[in-house]
Amino acid sequence: MLLQIGETFGHAVDNHGKQAWRDRDEKRCPFRDAPCNKGNNADPLGICSFATEKRATVVCPSRFLEENRIFRDAARIAFGEGVKTAAVPEVRVLTIPGPRPKKIGKIDFMLTSLDADGKPQDFAALEIQAVYISGKSIKPAFDHYLKNRKLPADASRRPDFRSSAQKRLMPQLSLKVPIFRRWGKKFFVAVDETFFDEMPSMREVDGVENSEVTWLVYGFEKEGSDFAMRLKRVVFTHWDEVVAALREGVAPKPAEMLSELEAGLGRARIVSP
Repeated sequence: MLLQIGETFGHAVDNHGKQAWRDRDEKRCPFRDAPCNKGNNADPLGICSFATEKRATVVCPSRFLEENRIFRDAARIAFGEGVKTAAVPEVRVLTIPGPRPKKIGKIDFMLTSLDADGKPQDFAALEIQAVYISGKSIKPAFDHYLKNRKLPADASRRPDFRSSAQKRLMPQLSLKVPIFRRWGKKFFVAVDETFFDEMPSMREVDGVENSEVTWLVYGFEKEGSDFAMRLKRVVFTHWDEVVAALREGVAPKPAEMLSELEAGLGRARIVSP
């Protein structure tokens, strides 16, 4: 699936309004309400998504921060309605012991419910996974757009869903989910709808009480001059189901392995006793 650059610095590429170009000229991310920090801070690659005319696939995690929606959605599921919540970024949850202990296992955001005095009462984890793009560098096409205010002919690239899931997301989850599973705390993963649809199917469980990994699946669809973020699905899963679905390939049955070995004997080294 080839998609072209969909959004730059928070706005659809066909949005040529004053605010859209002000954000582009200032290299500002409206979702962070701060300068874009993707790649080089001085010359950021401010591509938020690749898209068709109507639907976007997110390539920058900051794109999920639109109006703090992911925090409200996750907090409502984790702690209930109307609970005051804080989202603390980049919290490390593992320590490598030694003469100089090292913290690892950074969670994108830790959500904590707050009591009347503003003190943390409970907590949950929230990870964000965007999609990686394969192929040659997209920066020349991006620079061309900013200079000429239109996309060049080679502004399309292919989303690498497999690499994003098995090689990027799965190692992160393997490091972190078991901790929260042991604690009995909720673990959320926010992804876009296109990414989730490309992932292997996972058996769902009934309700957040039984969920060890809860998927917040968002759609990014064209509404007016820009793309808008909407929660499309909440998917409750067990960790074991996630591991099975995202494992790199499926192991054969022993009988199938024996048949494959028999077929390969012609190129084997026979070892005599």
